[in-house]
Amino acid sequence: MCQAISITAHASELTDRFELGNVLFHTSNRYEIHPTESISAIYAGKQGRVLDEFRWGMVPYWAKDSVRMDSLQLFNKPIYDRIADKQRCIIPCSGFYVTRMEGKEEQRIKLTMRSGTFAIAGLYDVFSPASGEEMRTCTMLMTKANTLVLPYQAQMPAILEPEDIEGWLTRGVRTPFELKGMLRMMDPMRMIAIPLAQTGDSDLEFEAQRTEMV
Repeated sequence: MCQAISITAHASELTDRFELGNVLFHTSNRYEIHPTESISAIYAGKQGRVLDEFRWGMVPYWAKDSVRMDSLQLFNKPIYDRIADKQRCIIPCSGFYVTRMEGKEEQRIKLTMRSGTFAIAGLYDVFSPASGEEMRTCTMLMTKANTLVLPYQAQMPAILEPEDIEGWLTRGVRTPFELKGMLRMMDPMRMIAIPLAQTGDSDLEFEAQRTEMV
């Protein structure tokens, strides 16, 4: 279930690609980001799009939907109606990892888009603990897996088309039907899947293999 993602792009690239108005947090060349770790996400602020720090995993973190939420169930739970209406975000991503067990061995692949950095649809919330220090949290939305991902799992991150990003980030101007229409299965021909020999394979090894295949 998308155990980790990577983001290698620098803030300047994200600013250009996603038309950012403000960058409050970003660290490039992060080859593996796991649930509960800090992550960069984009939301619509009062003066444009903002790239800020979030914790990957809503509160409570043990909840099934806190890290990855099934987009088909998005509007079936009243608790998420408010969030889905006004607190949508995108998670910039360079690639994501999936694994499966083949006998006693773990098979792992990394998937990227041929076009480069892409946007995963997400939702965010603000958690106010007893200490009083606010924490931004987010979850990524999942959709049906394409033929590259299906041998590993039934769902994959919902990758937004560039033309859908504005509609996804704009608050309260879309119906549930319209929002669900943006969370489509990505065409596998637009993606690259690179098998990794073992869990410890580095992104440098991956990029070398990727260059040979493109």
